Amino acid sequence: MITVVLDTSVLISGLLSQRGASAAWVDAFFADRIKLAYTPEIFAEYAEVMERPEFAGAITPADRMGVILKVHHCGVPVKPAAVPADNWPDVDDLPFVSAALSTEARVIITLNPGDFEPATRHGLRILSPSQAKREFL
Repeated sequence: MITVVLDTSVLISGLLSQRGASAAWVDAFFADRIKLAYTPEIFAEYAEVMERPEFAGAITPADRMGVILKVHHCGVPVKPAAVPADNWPDVDDLPFVSAALSTEARVIITLNPGDFEPATRHGLRILSPSQAKREFL
């Protein structure tokens, strides 16, 4: 079973729509077909983004609690690896890079590949949900 890092964009997209590749990744996690690597920073970001007002009508408190509990109990907490110096487009995404560097698969699944472009120079694979689905699910 593969352990991957899901960018928050994929998690939220998968929760908002029951169709598409992002939903397939959320479903795979809840069905225990994949492992989800996370750090405390990723865990906190997932929780914060799910609680944003713009998602209040689509992501219920029960859904949020379900995700938080599932990640906490079934996710793979990883020790953040040192992130190499580079020209990172968004330093807020570095916890995802750090987590992926700590996994065997070294994969980040994201809807925003440009935010992680330098990661490929450091041995990480940056895949869209569709690309990753074809390869791993």
